[in-house]
Amino acid sequence: MDKLLKHTYIILLTLGIGLTAFAQGGRPPALRNNNAQTKVRKPTVAKRFEVIKKAYIAQRLALTQEQSAKFWPTYDEYQYELDVVADLRKANNAQPENGTDQFERELGYQQRITNLQKHYYEEFIKMIPPEKANLVFKSERDFKFELLRRLKEGRQQPF
Repeated sequence: MDKLLKHTYIILLTLGIGLTAFAQGGRPPALRNNNAQTKVRKPTVAKRFEVIKKAYIAQRLALTQEQSAKFWPTYDEYQYELDVVADLRKANNAQPENGTDQFERELGYQQRITNLQKHYYEEFIKMIPPEKANLVFKSERDFKFELLRRLKEGRQQPF
C-alpha cells in the first residue's frame, strides 16, 4: 500500500510540473511582436455570424462528405452574390429619398434575390436531394428568426 501511495504521488507531481510548464508559455508567438504583420486579427461580427450560420445549416442538412465537398463552394458563391445585392441595396437606401425611383430599385433588388435563389436551388439539387436543397433556404430563414428571437430576449451571446 505504501508503494502504491508513493507511485501515485510521483505521477501527480509529474503531471503538476508538466501542466505548470505549459502554463508558463506566455503570449503566443504571433502576439509577442507588436509588428502589424504578425498580429492575429479577430474576425468581424459578421464573419463570426457567418461561421455560426454555416454550422447551423450544416447541422440541419446532415450532408455526407461527398455532398459537402460539392455543396459548400457553391453555397459560398451564392452568399457572395447575395452580398453584392445587399451592398447595392445599402447604397440605394443611403441616397436621399426619391420615392418612386428608390422603390423601383428596391423591387429590382428583391427580384434579383429571388432569381438568385431559383438559380442556386437548381444548382443545389444537382448535388443534394431536392428536400435538402429546399432546407438550405428554410434553414437560413430559421437561423435569422432564431437570432432575432435570442437578441430580443436580451442574451449577450446569441449563439
